[in-house]
Amino acid sequence: MKALTLLAGIALLAAPLAAQDTTKVATANVAGNWDFSFTSPQGAANWRVKFEQFGDTLRGSAATDFGQLEVSDGWITGNELYFTLYLNVDGQSITVNFAGTVKGDTAQGRIEVPGVGVDPFPFTAIRATGFEVAASPLAALPAERPALVRRILR
Repeated sequence: MKALTLLAGIALLAAPLAAQDTTKVATANVAGNWDFSFTSPQGAANWRVKFEQFGDTLRGSAATDFGQLEVSDGWITGNELYFTLYLNVDGQSITVNFAGTVKGDTAQGRIEVPGVGVDPFPFTAIRATGFEVAASPLAALPAERPALVRRILR
């Protein structure tokens, strides 16, 4: 009987701890211009990205060495940032994925270029002022994160 009472007591004490939700980080506001700096196998680069933020969904455009590109599959959850740019190099589409962490007006992370044999490399970014990147024509569309990404994050 004492063992049963002891187990019941432990269960009652443990229940509130198990029911507590972990503290969630508020979603960072990254809307506006950001200067991304990195060194790829092709050399040093500085790209200006203008983010438009709709809750946790990001859209926008980027002024790059490859011309003006649309931000695709962009999202931010807490302070975790992710977006993709698609480069057109000699008629071939190359995917460039950015994933990182935002801290105030700075960010850092990694760039992956899948399928081209390039190892991931780091980037740093800082919120910028001035020079405007053209607004994305997709900004007028309803913001919706791809279903696969929504499932992974839950």
